[in-house]
Amino acid sequence: MREFGTCVIPIVFLVAIFGTVVLLRWFKHREILALAEKGLLPAQYAQYVSASRGRGLLGWGIALVALGLALLIGLWPLGFVTRPGGHAEGPPYPLYFGPWMLGGLIPLFIGLALLITYFVTRKEEASAPEAASVEETEVSGD
Repeated sequence: MREFGTCVIPIVFLVAIFGTVVLLRWFKHREILALAEKGLLPAQYAQYVSASRGRGLLGWGIALVALGLALLIGLWPLGFVTRPGGHAEGPPYPLYFGPWMLGGLIPLFIGLALLITYFVTRKEEASAPEAASVEETEVSGD
């Protein structure tokens, strides 16, 4: 029983600290949302209201694609020296492309997804003002 207490007490302590931090952040989040709904957003959060037009998506997308390509190029030569099953003899991996390549493929495709998201949402945002201006010209033309 004594071993159980020495194990559980630190875990409960860490969970209590983590839970308190999460609860305080949740209260702050709810407060900011309530103020934003009333239009009383504090000045320190005003920078987040102005749309950044997805610059974060573009930046992270480019960085992850570059990281993925660098890892792919760096890991690809492993296919020339390794064989399936760890045997010295036997056929190589197809195109020398083994499971270690996932270290480069995962960030590459996450980066590509971010870039695609950036370009798709940018085109939607660009077409939205055009539609609004067409409606305004129709109303003013009457």
